[in-house]
Amino acid sequence: MTNASYRKGYAIELLCKQKLQEMGFTVIRSSRSLTPVDLVAINPEKHEIWLIQCKKEDAPEDPKKLKEKFKDLLKLNTHYTIRTFAFMRAKGKYEFIELMREEESEKTTCVSDE
Repeated sequence: MTNASYRKGYAIELLCKQKLQEMGFTVIRSSRSLTPVDLVAINPEKHEIWLIQCKKEDAPEDPKKLKEKFKDLLKLNTHYTIRTFAFMRAKGKYEFIELMREEESEKTTCVSDE
């Protein structure tokens, strides 16, 4: 991707991010990720998470072509369990420490790759 092409794509991502924030979303941008997702938008009030791929070209009118173009993104459209973690040292080594709301549990749990 050329620098000019990157700047155009970046500008579209920023426009999208701004619109999402105006809608009440918290937005995370994945810079030069080379994944199907450019932006992750979280709306805690609506309990929604949007996975977004930003493109500067016009959308095809044919829904089949649109689905084909974004087939990798579409594969991610399913139900998930959301878990929250802090990644920090516990007893001298880095671990994922699961964070739970008070109504769920009074304790935290560590998740290790061991």
